[in-house]
Amino acid sequence: EEVGKSDNRRWFLPLLGLLIAAVITLAIALPLSMRGKSENAAQDNTASFNYADCLPGEVDVRFELAKSILSSITSPDLLEDETTTPQGKAIRWIVCDDSISVQLFENQDTVSGNLPKQKHGFRLGGDAGAAQVIRRYILAAFFHSTSQVSPWRDSLNFLSPDLHECNWHKNFTRQNFPFGDFDPVGVFC
Repeated sequence: EEVGKSDNRRWFLPLLGLLIAAVITLAIALPLSMRGKSENAAQDNTASFNYADCLPGEVDVRFELAKSILSSITSPDLLEDETTTPQGKAIRWIVCDDSISVQLFENQDTVSGNLPKQKHGFRLGGDAGAAQVIRRYILAAFFHSTSQVSPWRDSLNFLSPDLHECNWHKNFTRQNFPFGDFDPVGVFC
Protein backbone atom coordinates (compact mmCIF):
# COMPACT_ATOMS: atom_id res chain seq x y z
CA GLU A 1 0.00 0.00 0.00
CA GLU A 2 2.89 2.40 0.78
CA VAL A 3 4.43 1.62 -2.63
CA GLY A 4 1.22 2.72 -4.43
CA LYS A 5 1.22 6.06 -2.58
CA SER A 6 4.80 6.87 -3.54
CA ASP A 7 4.04 6.04 -7.21
CA ASN A 8 1.12 8.48 -7.14
CA ARG A 9 3.29 11.21 -5.58
CA ARG A 10 6.02 10.64 -8.15
CA TRP A 11 3.58 11.50 -11.00
CA PHE A 12 1.78 14.26 -9.12
CA LEU A 13 4.52 16.93 -9.30
CA PRO A 14 5.28 16.56 -13.04
CA LEU A 15 1.54 16.49 -13.80
CA LEU A 16 0.97 19.59 -11.66
CA GLY A 17 3.86 21.36 -13.44
CA LEU A 18 2.40 20.46 -16.83
CA LEU A 19 -1.03 21.71 -15.76
CA ILE A 20 0.41 25.03 -14.55
CA ALA A 21 2.35 25.46 -17.81
CA ALA A 22 -0.85 24.81 -19.81
CA VAL A 23 -2.81 27.37 -17.79
CA ILE A 24 -0.10 30.01 -18.24
CA THR A 25 0.05 29.33 -21.96
CA LEU A 26 -3.72 29.69 -22.29
CA ALA A 27 -3.71 32.83 -20.14
CA ILE A 28 -1.25 34.44 -22.56
CA ALA A 29 -2.46 33.01 -25.86
CA LEU A 30 -6.22 33.47 -25.41
CA PRO A 31 -6.21 37.27 -24.89
CA LEU A 32 -3.78 37.70 -27.78
CA SER A 33 -5.97 35.69 -30.11
CA MET A 34 -9.14 37.52 -28.99
CA ARG A 35 -7.52 40.94 -29.47
CA GLY A 36 -6.87 40.25 -33.13
CA LYS A 37 -10.40 38.94 -33.65
CA SER A 38 -12.09 41.89 -31.97
CA GLU A 39 -10.14 44.38 -34.11
CA ASN A 40 -11.12 42.48 -37.26
CA ALA A 41 -14.71 42.21 -36.08
CA ALA A 42 -14.94 45.98 -35.60
CA GLN A 43 -13.57 46.50 -39.10
CA ASP A 44 -16.02 43.97 -40.50
CA ASN A 45 -18.98 45.63 -38.74
CA THR A 46 -18.24 49.07 -40.13
CA ALA A 47 -17.56 47.63 -43.56
CA SER A 48 -20.88 45.75 -43.57
CA PHE A 49 -23.00 48.84 -42.83
CA ASN A 50 -25.31 48.84 -45.84
CA TYR A 51 -26.28 52.35 -46.92
CA ALA A 52 -28.35 51.27 -49.92
CA ASP A 53 -31.65 51.48 -48.07
CA CYS A 54 -30.84 54.65 -46.08
CA LEU A 55 -32.42 58.06 -46.54
CA PRO A 56 -30.35 60.12 -49.01
CA GLY A 57 -27.54 62.33 -47.81
CA GLU A 58 -24.16 62.00 -46.16
CA VAL A 59 -24.75 58.72 -44.32
CA ASP A 60 -21.12 58.38 -43.16
CA VAL A 61 -21.20 61.89 -41.69
CA ARG A 62 -24.55 61.23 -40.00
CA PHE A 63 -23.24 57.97 -38.52
CA GLU A 64 -20.11 59.63 -37.11
CA LEU A 65 -22.15 62.52 -35.70
CA ALA A 66 -24.68 60.15 -34.13
CA LYS A 67 -21.86 58.03 -32.73
CA SER A 68 -20.21 61.09 -31.18
CA ILE A 69 -23.48 62.10 -29.50
CA LEU A 70 -24.50 58.62 -28.38
CA SER A 71 -21.09 57.38 -27.22
CA SER A 72 -21.62 59.40 -24.04
CA ILE A 73 -24.32 56.90 -23.03
CA THR A 74 -23.39 53.74 -24.99
CA SER A 75 -20.14 51.95 -25.74
CA PRO A 76 -18.98 52.71 -29.32
CA ASP A 77 -18.42 48.96 -29.87
CA LEU A 78 -22.14 48.32 -29.32
CA LEU A 79 -23.07 51.15 -31.67
CA GLU A 80 -21.01 49.73 -34.53
CA ASP A 81 -22.65 46.29 -34.41
CA GLU A 82 -25.77 47.12 -36.40
CA THR A 83 -27.01 43.58 -36.91
CA THR A 84 -26.95 41.90 -33.49
CA THR A 85 -27.15 44.47 -30.68
CA PRO A 86 -30.24 46.56 -29.90
CA GLN A 87 -27.94 49.58 -29.65
CA GLY A 88 -26.52 48.96 -33.13
CA LYS A 89 -29.99 48.48 -34.58
CA ALA A 90 -31.13 51.69 -32.88
CA ILE A 91 -28.29 53.84 -34.26
CA ARG A 92 -28.85 52.35 -37.70
CA TRP A 93 -32.52 53.37 -37.48
CA ILE A 94 -31.50 56.88 -36.31
CA VAL A 95 -29.00 57.31 -39.18
CA CYS A 96 -30.88 55.59 -42.00
CA ASP A 97 -34.62 55.63 -41.37
CA ASP A 98 -35.51 58.32 -38.83
CA SER A 99 -36.40 61.38 -40.90
CA ILE A 100 -36.52 63.67 -37.84
CA SER A 101 -32.97 62.77 -36.73
CA VAL A 102 -31.70 62.86 -40.32
CA GLN A 103 -33.07 66.42 -40.70
CA LEU A 104 -31.35 67.43 -37.46
CA PHE A 105 -28.02 65.94 -38.65
CA GLU A 106 -28.30 67.44 -42.12
CA ASN A 107 -28.97 70.93 -40.66
CA GLN A 108 -26.09 70.92 -38.18
CA ASP A 109 -24.61 74.40 -37.61
CA THR A 110 -21.23 74.34 -39.34
CA VAL A 111 -19.75 77.00 -37.03
CA SER A 112 -20.82 75.74 -33.59
CA GLY A 113 -21.36 72.07 -34.50
CA ASN A 114 -24.69 72.15 -32.69
CA LEU A 115 -27.79 70.48 -34.03
CA PRO A 116 -30.77 72.78 -34.61
CA LYS A 117 -33.54 73.02 -32.07
CA GLN A 118 -36.24 70.44 -32.47
CA LYS A 119 -39.56 71.41 -33.95
CA HIS A 120 -41.60 70.49 -30.88
CA GLY A 121 -40.29 71.63 -27.50
CA PHE A 122 -40.04 69.12 -24.69
CA ARG A 123 -40.70 70.33 -21.16
CA LEU A 124 -38.08 68.27 -19.33
CA GLY A 125 -35.41 67.52 -21.94
CA GLY A 126 -34.97 70.96 -23.44
CA ASP A 127 -35.37 71.65 -27.10
CA ALA A 128 -31.82 70.85 -28.24
CA GLY A 129 -31.59 68.59 -31.25
CA ALA A 130 -28.96 66.38 -29.57
CA ALA A 131 -31.35 65.75 -26.66
CA GLN A 132 -34.03 64.66 -29.12
CA VAL A 133 -31.62 62.30 -30.91
CA ILE A 134 -30.67 60.76 -27.55
CA ARG A 135 -34.32 60.29 -26.55
CA ARG A 136 -35.19 58.71 -29.89
CA TYR A 137 -32.13 56.44 -29.71
CA ILE A 138 -32.99 55.28 -26.17
CA LEU A 139 -36.56 54.48 -27.19
CA ALA A 140 -35.38 52.70 -30.36
CA ALA A 141 -32.87 50.63 -28.32
CA PHE A 142 -35.68 49.79 -25.87
CA PHE A 143 -37.91 48.71 -28.75
CA HIS A 144 -35.20 46.52 -30.30
CA SER A 145 -34.17 44.97 -26.99
CA THR A 146 -37.74 44.06 -26.03
CA SER A 147 -38.70 42.71 -29.45
CA GLN A 148 -35.72 40.40 -30.02
CA VAL A 149 -37.41 37.23 -28.76
CA SER A 150 -40.87 37.94 -30.10
CA PRO A 151 -42.26 40.98 -31.90
CA TRP A 152 -44.65 43.38 -30.23
CA ARG A 153 -48.32 42.68 -30.93
CA ASP A 154 -48.86 46.40 -31.39
CA SER A 155 -45.96 48.73 -32.20
CA LEU A 156 -47.77 51.68 -30.54
CA ASN A 157 -46.30 53.93 -33.26
CA PHE A 158 -42.76 53.23 -32.00
CA LEU A 159 -40.08 53.98 -34.57
CA SER A 160 -42.44 56.14 -36.61
CA PRO A 161 -39.84 58.22 -38.48
CA ASP A 162 -42.05 61.27 -39.00
CA LEU A 163 -43.67 61.41 -35.55
CA HIS A 164 -42.25 63.17 -32.52
CA GLU A 165 -41.29 60.57 -29.93
CA CYS A 166 -43.95 61.94 -27.55
CA ASN A 167 -46.51 60.66 -30.06
CA TRP A 168 -45.25 57.08 -30.00
CA HIS A 169 -48.41 55.86 -28.33
CA LYS A 170 -51.95 54.87 -29.06
CA ASN A 171 -55.01 56.14 -27.28
CA PHE A 172 -57.50 53.68 -25.97
CA THR A 173 -60.81 54.57 -24.39
CA ARG A 174 -62.20 52.77 -21.40
CA GLN A 175 -65.29 53.43 -19.43
CA ASN A 176 -64.91 53.97 -15.70
CA PHE A 177 -61.14 54.30 -15.94
CA PRO A 178 -59.83 56.15 -12.84
CA PHE A 179 -58.10 58.83 -14.93
CA GLY A 180 -60.96 59.43 -17.32
CA ASP A 181 -61.82 57.74 -20.57
CA PHE A 182 -58.48 58.60 -22.17
CA ASP A 183 -55.89 55.84 -21.70
CA PRO A 184 -52.64 56.39 -23.67
CA VAL A 185 -50.39 53.34 -24.05
CA GLY A 186 -46.78 53.93 -25.06
CA VAL A 187 -44.69 57.10 -24.74
CA PHE A 188 -46.70 60.04 -23.51
CA CYS A 189 -44.98 63.31 -22.62
